[in-house]
Amino acid sequence: MYILFWVVFVLFVVLSLALTAVILLQEPRQGGLGEGLGGGAQDFAGTRGGTAGGLQRLTIYMGVVWGLLALALAVLPRA
Repeated sequence: MYILFWVVFVLFVVLSLALTAVILLQEPRQGGLGEGLGGGAQDFAGTRGGTAGGLQRLTIYMGVVWGLLALALAVLPRA
């Protein structure tokens, strides 16, 4: 279990850095507060194509994996 903890920890750190890079690569939305409260729902529904849509999907998938790794780190024993 000790080795498994460190493998998951290293994956978590690498994924954290990759997720930060993917988020910074995305174009800003310039929508303001209204878009965050529901005005940008059509962007999330899949109307954005090309690289912007792919980066958004990648961010979502990486975020889910990041959350699962965080839960695994909380459950796995460290020693």
